[in-house]
Amino acid sequence: MTTQSPPERSRRPLSEDEAEAAHSYASALLGAAGGDDAVASTLEDLDAFRAEVLDANPKFSDVLASPKIPTSDKDRILVDLCEGRVQDVTLRFLRVLNRHGRLGLAAAVAEEARRLWDRRRGRVAVKVRTAAPLDPAQTEALRAKLAGLTQGGEPVLNVVTDPDLIGGLVVQIGDVVLDASVRNRLEQIRQRLIEGKTHEIQKRRDQFSHPA
Repeated sequence: MTTQSPPERSRRPLSEDEAEAAHSYASALLGAAGGDDAVASTLEDLDAFRAEVLDANPKFSDVLASPKIPTSDKDRILVDLCEGRVQDVTLRFLRVLNRHGRLGLAAAVAEEARRLWDRRRGRVAVKVRTAAPLDPAQTEALRAKLAGLTQGGEPVLNVVTDPDLIGGLVVQIGDVVLDASVRNRLEQIRQRLIEGKTHEIQKRRDQFSHPA
């Protein structure tokens, strides 16, 4: 399974309380969604809501997360926006988040729910950033290489295009980051040059400080 995505909107790190809440809501959602097909549909709804509503419209996302906007107003927005377009359980869940003042965690809950579901299915989420989109052959070759790093789990690739990398790619599996980008290699070269110059400067200073 592979998805090609644009660069993600950067988000502030979650606090410990927020991360715990996201995990709890994600677990509750998976329990409420029903069978495998229903869960898959609900997760697709949440992925679409995150990508097409939250990430694509940062100002609107801020409105939904703002405590200054009345809960009743945000509830009407959710109904107008989602009713008839997503599964009933998805809309109910978003409204529950809203009632508890947690609508700002919708993106985090969607990500956590996907992670928990993948883990239950023996899948391992792998984030990949590339300078250019991968073609099918490149994707399959990368998946085959990553299979040895996912401890027997099926790699589920989320591929994001990031032109700033110049070339190469960055792979993240859980907390492990493998940076094989051109940008990283250039930075390593730059650091070595700086360290070399620093060493040379110090060597010359030592020569002047301790003349033969």
